[in-house]
Amino acid sequence: MTYAPRMQTIVTPTLTLEPLLASHAEEMFGLLSDDEIYRYLDYAAPASAEYLRGVYQRLESRRSPDARQRWLNWVIRPLEQPLAGYVQATVEPDLSAHVAYVLGSRYWGHGYAQRAVQAMLEHLVSAYSVEGFLATVEADNQRSIRLLER
Repeated sequence: MTYAPRMQTIVTPTLTLEPLLASHAEEMFGLLSDDEIYRYLDYAAPASAEYLRGVYQRLESRRSPDARQRWLNWVIRPLEQPLAGYVQATVEPDLSAHVAYVLGSRYWGHGYAQRAVQAMLEHLVSAYSVEGFLATVEADNQRSIRLLER
């Protein structure tokens, strides 16, 4: 597998993808406490900012415990706004990546998810030599289905 030297910040004209850090936990906890976003997710909101900080500290390793996978997570920061959500990729040894994204409901419908996912996919191809992508989506989540079709 090809590895980039370290996880990079991804900058677009309208948003920045910052590598996820434990220091993002407090701001992300507020965002991830939005009940509306869990309508299509198979897990619950984090119990506390402290819990989320612990999860993010583990993700800062950027590798699975067996070191076979790259765990790449970025927070989405629209220009001059608070964090809007996150994108993530699990890069497999065969150069495929499982990708996912979550945005706070107040950021839906503004194109942030589309632009963030597109920027992440392009980066995964150029920096990690990813050759294929996989994502799962709930059958009734039409907004995400349309995004993934694009």
